[in-house]
Amino acid sequence: MTEYYNALVVEKKPPREFAYRVKSLPVTHLPSSEVLVKVHYSSLNYKDILSCQGNPAVTRRFPHTPGLDASGVVEQSNSALFKKGDRVAVFCTPMGMHYQGGLAEYICVPAEWLIRLPENMCLEEVMVYGTAGYTAALAVEAIEKHGIDKSVSKVLVTGASGGLGSIAVLLLKHLGYDVEVSVTRENGKVFLENLGVTAVVDLNASDVKTTQNLLPSRWQAVIDVAGGDVLACILKQVSENGIVVSTGLVAGTHFETNVLPFILRGISLIGINAEGTSVESRKSLLIKLASIWRSSALCDVYKKVKLAGVSCAIENFKEQNIYGRVVVDMEAK
Repeated sequence: MTEYYNALVVEKKPPREFAYRVKSLPVTHLPSSEVLVKVHYSSLNYKDILSCQGNPAVTRRFPHTPGLDASGVVEQSNSALFKKGDRVAVFCTPMGMHYQGGLAEYICVPAEWLIRLPENMCLEEVMVYGTAGYTAALAVEAIEKHGIDKSVSKVLVTGASGGLGSIAVLLLKHLGYDVEVSVTRENGKVFLENLGVTAVVDLNASDVKTTQNLLPSRWQAVIDVAGGDVLACILKQVSENGIVVSTGLVAGTHFETNVLPFILRGISLIGINAEGTSVESRKSLLIKLASIWRSSALCDVYKKVKLAGVSCAIENFKEQNIYGRVVVDMEAK
């Protein structure tokens, strides 16, 4: 065990400015907890960017190391649940928000945050999913449980060129759904075409702002990352007995709607709270992702960067020049 490790550190500068860079830290900086993990991979999520910007809803105390996700090998354990050498991952926990995060060469976390990886899932692959991909998988699972006819039904994914949306698209296509996507970035269409998606729909401004209670039916199921007026518009266009899965709020937290889509078309609106799921649920879904849900196109949905280059990747993320997922290779020099 080294005396120092590298980590991304966000620092607050008066009056309210935030800067981040990779720094060498003493191991004594790590929280005192049950399991020490040597991190091999991490990833970037939307909340990680918010943490780097000093968003108080995500992180309040600085200096801080962000990173919702990490995968690696147990170095030391004071828990009977894990032993040295176990391959583990962390996602959908408080890590990286109000607790030191996974964009570091080492983490020290409570045992109950760790998931032991299935034998046929590697450390890099689990970070392609991470929090965003796990949330997407929960949304797809909700659609599967709802039960729609894949032969005649269309599924819409909004924000499909982002991390969550792109994983949702991959999983839905792998499972045989007819997928349509909505994207706001022109280059996002090229990214999705490379994933085999050609059906790009336009949620035009007149539909989004319409005062009509219902619009013509277009989709049997929707995975929405937008919220706001976009979600309100989508609800009016879901077919009878359809389902809308709400996973994000990039277009806003508030929306106005009416009861007619629910009582005339019988649609369902559900939300996904990935952090509220149990460890057993996470294990079960990882097994699916490592087997019957594994997509052959997974390698096309992410790019890999070194820890030394993560600041540049964050800047590109902020400028909306990142498509799909970003995996951070902690061991690459």
